[in-house]
Amino acid sequence: MFPIVSGVAMGQGAAALSISLNREGLDPLALIGPAGSNQDSAEGAIAVTASAAGGDTSGDGYAYAWTLSEPDADEPGFDAADQLSVETAGTQTAAEYSTLILRGVPAAGPPAEVEQILTCTVTDDAGTTAAVSITQPVTIIAA
Repeated sequence: MFPIVSGVAMGQGAAALSISLNREGLDPLALIGPAGSNQDSAEGAIAVTASAAGGDTSGDGYAYAWTLSEPDADEPGFDAADQLSVETAGTQTAAEYSTLILRGVPAAGPPAEVEQILTCTVTDDAGTTAAVSITQPVTIIAA
C-alpha cells in the first residue's frame, strides 16, 4: 500500500508578475484641420486595457500607472511643442486607459507623423513591477 500525499508540490510558488495589453483600441489617429487651428482627439479615441497576471495579490491586488512619452523633438521639420500636446492626460491609475485627449495644431506643408509611446506599469502587493510599452501613431494634417 502506498501513502497518500496531498498539498502543493514543492518548488511551486506564485507565477511571476506579467502584463499584457489589449491593442484593439489603437488605430492610427489623424488630427485634421486648418493650419494653425487646434484639433483635439476625441476622448476614447485611444483606448488600451492592461491585464496583469501572477505576482502577489494577497492584499489589494494590482496597481496600474500609465505614462505617455512626448514625441521626439529632434525629428527634422517637426516642432513637438508647437504641433502636438497632451490636452487631458486622463485616468492614469486604472487598468483601462481611454480618457487621453491629444491636441494637434496642423502646420502648412506635409503632414507631421508622430509616435506617442504609452507605457503601463503594474505593481503587485509585494512591490514587484512589470511594464510594457506600445506606440500610438498620430498624424497631424493641415486641410
